[in-house]
Amino acid sequence: MDLLELDIGRAAHAVTKALDYVGIDDKSHGRRVGLICHRMAHHLGWAQDRRHFILIAGMLHDCGVSSTAIHQKLCDTMEWDGAEEHCLRGEAFLSSFSPFRTYAPVIRYHHTRWEDLPTSLPAPIAKAANLIFYADRLDVAQVTFRQDHSVHDLLLERQTILDSLQPYCGSLFDPTLHKAAQALIQRDSFWLELQDDYLDEAIFETLDDCNHRTHLGFPELEALGELVSKIVDAKSPFTHAHSLRVADLAYSLAGYLGYDEPQKRTLRLAGLLHDVGKLRTPDAVLEKPNKLSPKERAQMKCHPMDSKHVLKGIFPNTPLPKWVSAHHEKLNGSGYPYGWRAEQIDQPTRILTIADIFQALAQDRPYRGRLSLPQILSIMDTMAAQGEIDPTLYSTLKQNAAPLFHIAT
Repeated sequence: MDLLELDIGRAAHAVTKALDYVGIDDKSHGRRVGLICHRMAHHLGWAQDRRHFILIAGMLHDCGVSSTAIHQKLCDTMEWDGAEEHCLRGEAFLSSFSPFRTYAPVIRYHHTRWEDLPTSLPAPIAKAANLIFYADRLDVAQVTFRQDHSVHDLLLERQTILDSLQPYCGSLFDPTLHKAAQALIQRDSFWLELQDDYLDEAIFETLDDCNHRTHLGFPELEALGELVSKIVDAKSPFTHAHSLRVADLAYSLAGYLGYDEPQKRTLRLAGLLHDVGKLRTPDAVLEKPNKLSPKERAQMKCHPMDSKHVLKGIFPNTPLPKWVSAHHEKLNGSGYPYGWRAEQIDQPTRILTIADIFQALAQDRPYRGRLSLPQILSIMDTMAAQGEIDPTLYSTLKQNAAPLFHIAT
């Protein structure tokens, strides 16, 4: 996997689906905002390249939001004093991956009032940022309405929904956006395309109108992996830097086992991305200071399959989705989500599993402090004896325990 063809539009869509997990119950906000932006831009007469730009920027607009609590605050009020923090974080995240860097300035200002946008900001950036802000608030308004009404009611009350934004025109929003929306909402298709049955189909039809394909080498692929890992690890102080350290452990352990550089870097990429499905796990579950309830445990156990679903969209035709979906499997069949046994689990997955366990034990968790190296090895000795982890790989880890513990902490 020295070089991988990546469709930037579809990669953005897959990243957005992962980000939409943060909403827990509302799993499509980012994609809806992107589509609203595109439809409004089309109505405003923007050129095709600008329409595709705003679709992708709109989808990625909440990449600075990892916490369900912050997501809820952004949905509860028209303006929130803490909104700028996730704008700055999103700008930093996108700037770290060159194909997404062009969207960073827009994300920086997507919660800034129209009247407060810096005069030094180029007009196309200012207009794009404010369009995302408007689309974001329009989507929140229609979702709030839909909580107690059907989609048919939505068609009947479309004007009421739009009117809720009218008082903010000229202050929060460019008045021309509201004027455009006034004409656009008369189309039934505008509202119907926002429903989950039609949403992705409408987005892919739009993305397929333009070629977003590019070839990325390992440096760019790892930059994308680090972007996603930072979003995941920002969800909780107890997951901070977990993905990065698992990635570096997997890379080092593979090196001790004689893997070549491309193989090691592919495993490192898997480590960066292995927990992306945890964006869907509620903050309260990740940060619970005592034993999880059966329901909470069930919520936690969903994340490997959620990770696989996201990665199949970003890295199709690679082993990454399979590896990350199986990193909680055990050789004796006691793991999840598949309950696979040793003969079904390949060595790269076993490496990822051991790296994940070792790092998690070396990290502070809400229910305990970080463990010392002897404590970690004692626990993993038992796991090896019970047939849960690969004894040969574990032996290699023990032989190099000191430098690997340094990486893990």
